[in-house]
Amino acid sequence: MNTLASERWGDHGPRLLLIHGSLNSAAAAFVEQQAFADEWTVIAPYRRGYRPSPHTDRIDPDRDAEEIVELIGSGAHLVGTSMGGVVAMRAAALVPDRVWSLTVIEPPALPNGIGHPAVDELREALMRHWQRNVSADDETFLAGFLEALGVKLSLPSPLPPEFVEAVHNLKTERPWDTGVPLPLLAGTTFPKLVVSGGGTPAFEAVCDVLATHMNAERRLFPGSPHAVQRIGRPFNDALRAFLTAAESRRGNPE
Repeated sequence: MNTLASERWGDHGPRLLLIHGSLNSAAAAFVEQQAFADEWTVIAPYRRGYRPSPHTDRIDPDRDAEEIVELIGSGAHLVGTSMGGVVAMRAAALVPDRVWSLTVIEPPALPNGIGHPAVDELREALMRHWQRNVSADDETFLAGFLEALGVKLSLPSPLPPEFVEAVHNLKTERPWDTGVPLPLLAGTTFPKLVVSGGGTPAFEAVCDVLATHMNAERRLFPGSPHAVQRIGRPFNDALRAFLTAAESRRGNPE
């Protein structure tokens, strides 16, 4: 039985699972996507370690993927942002016959981009940061993490409880080693969409690799934040068109 807490918006139409990343939670990450409740059954789970879901001593993307599989049920569209994208891809590889479409937003699948200078540089920077600062105070650790990513974000001080929880979880992750089973995903037939905002060269390179190998649609929203879904309508319009096409294809298989 799945013990994850979830936000639920809408109670009719195809199931749409929204999977949040490391420095956010379900409601905050996908507030703009509540608009899909008019024609979708939207479920946004809180990954383990993010209240009100159960606590964990260590974030485990594979365990997260297994818990998402439980929520997929007989079938669902998956949307994952940041580390949620890695989780979504690992879940999709476990039950490809139950995935109706897959959308990922700047997933940090850095091992899949090894060999690209920007990816190699970011992996090294993240490893150094963890080695030097994993025992540092939360504000110092978070600031260094964002600096390594090249993400500009004004942080409140002191950090609010939800940020403290997220940073504690982040410290247990290994973002330089969170690859996805690309050969398995490349062999699947469900529609795929890879989205980025143009802000982090390493993520752009990873997104290009994923899109190429998975034969996915590739969308860039220049100037957007790492969590591209936060821009609202432009992203929602693109996602809605993609999901509608996927539904049409599902209803009329070739």
